[in-house]
Amino acid sequence: MKKYNTIILCALLLVFSTLTQAARIPFSRTSYEAIGKTDELKMPDAALFVVADESVGFDKNMIMRADEMMVEWLAPGRNIEVIRFSSGVKGRYTEVVTSGRLDPEPSEDFINQLKRSELSKFQVYHRKQLKIAKIQAQKALLSIIRTSNKAVPYSDIVSNMKHVAEHIRRFPARRKVVLVISDMFENSSITTFYSRGHVKNINPSRELKKVLKAGMGANFGNNVTVYVMGLGYFWSGEGSGREKYLDPKRADKIAGFWKKYFEAGHAKIGEIGEPLMYGALQ
Repeated sequence: MKKYNTIILCALLLVFSTLTQAARIPFSRTSYEAIGKTDELKMPDAALFVVADESVGFDKNMIMRADEMMVEWLAPGRNIEVIRFSSGVKGRYTEVVTSGRLDPEPSEDFINQLKRSELSKFQVYHRKQLKIAKIQAQKALLSIIRTSNKAVPYSDIVSNMKHVAEHIRRFPARRKVVLVISDMFENSSITTFYSRGHVKNINPSRELKKVLKAGMGANFGNNVTVYVMGLGYFWSGEGSGREKYLDPKRADKIAGFWKKYFEAGHAKIGEIGEPLMYGALQ
């Protein structure tokens, strides 16, 4: 399965290598929707929100690991949303690139109640929907990562997390998982982790107070777990940073800030990758 996903990913990387801006990716409808049985789609047990920073250009290893984690998490009946963000400059707005439901497995009662014509159509859609849905999610993630732009002047991570959290809080799912893919270097009018082109040795508690005082705290609601991948990642010419390496002391301080930030927003922390994650999305 992993080998198949790698082949698909390499093909998608080639397709998206010439794109200049992330575009909306249509999501495959479920087999229930195909036969007009949307009332059978109950609230999903789990939903994944992949929130990718398009002001950072990740290398192939990072891209493949993020893609692998996302695809491995996807299972029948779950929801997926892929969201892009940067700094709100022209053409770089926070938006959902794709969103949809993976086909739930039908119950015997549901199958037995279908007409012959409905059953035939349902089975055709059901056989392929999960595979197509995973490919569309991959396309959406890669359309963000492969169209990242180092010329984006700011990185408004805090304000984007606040707005994304409002959306996630209202989303109808029993359990919600958030995967943030970003270097996590805040660089906005609210606060900045840079000083003279270098990443600062920040004070996590002081930075959190500053953010909360500015009204930029997030409220994710209940049953939300946040994972971060990419913290401390550098790429050539990115933002105002001129470094190639972030020492563990400064990285841990930044990770400490984001842990406090998400926990203040009622979310649990799954893992903060500095930059790669070691575990899987749960």
